[in-house]
Amino acid sequence: MASPSRPAFRYQPERRISWPEGAKCAVMICFDIDGETTALSENPAWKDRPTVMSQCLYGPQIGVPRFLDVLEAYDVPATFFIPTWIVEEHPDMAIRIHESRHEIGAHGHLHEKLNECTPAEEEEILEKSLAIFARVLEHRPIGHRAPWFETNPGTPELLHRHGFRYSSSLMGDDIPYQHTNGLVEIPLQWHLEDWEQFAFHPADPKWGVMPENPDKVFDLWWSEFEAMHDFGCCFVLTLHPWLSGRPSRVRLLERMLLGMKEKGDVWFATGSEIADFVASGAKEKKSGA
Repeated sequence: MASPSRPAFRYQPERRISWPEGAKCAVMICFDIDGETTALSENPAWKDRPTVMSQCLYGPQIGVPRFLDVLEAYDVPATFFIPTWIVEEHPDMAIRIHESRHEIGAHGHLHEKLNECTPAEEEEILEKSLAIFARVLEHRPIGHRAPWFETNPGTPELLHRHGFRYSSSLMGDDIPYQHTNGLVEIPLQWHLEDWEQFAFHPADPKWGVMPENPDKVFDLWWSEFEAMHDFGCCFVLTLHPWLSGRPSRVRLLERMLLGMKEKGDVWFATGSEIADFVASGAKEKKSGA
């Protein structure tokens, strides 16, 4: 008899992509290390508010080391999208990530909203970021995530022109696909992002007004994972270390990883691994660039 919490569903969706090694779904664990740029990109005057800035600083100083230890303990690769202001301000943190088996992707310089930039400004930000990655880490990222997930119509072509192989900013699907220029898109969704669950700022309601209980968030995320596992999707979870690096939320990620490992048939992969798999001929659908 089927469990009441896991009924025998009648609708069995057709899988639109065949994942490596017979996996039923892919899982991409992402960390957007916005740190202090979370505040500075919104209001430069907040640099003089020690409590606000210390809340954001918690991510690079405390959250990131914790998450690196968790990922090592569970043998799970991850993708870290880092604004290059953070790379310059916290080089030791960035170097530690780079020397691990995890991936580093581009995420603006000061977490700029690209939809508010002209094409020339957007390209200037990208080129500045690439120069900083090369200088500090001797690294050239091949993945890009737009801050706030906001892109422009010309963003895919700009990324392709600068040698990027994938983007993870759009939300129009739940499996990866290729733009017409070959750039791979790894879609995500607000549903699987911790900002809506945990962000809080006493002076700015845009940051949230009531942090959620991790048990409620686990139910939210786990229900989506189980369904995406059934549907053969790519589960992209986005965490911010200044939010999810707090102890109870670290345990939340551990609960997710434990459950996924026990479920089985899961391909844990970085963005570049997923992009290479799709570009090599995996079944995908096309989207306009």
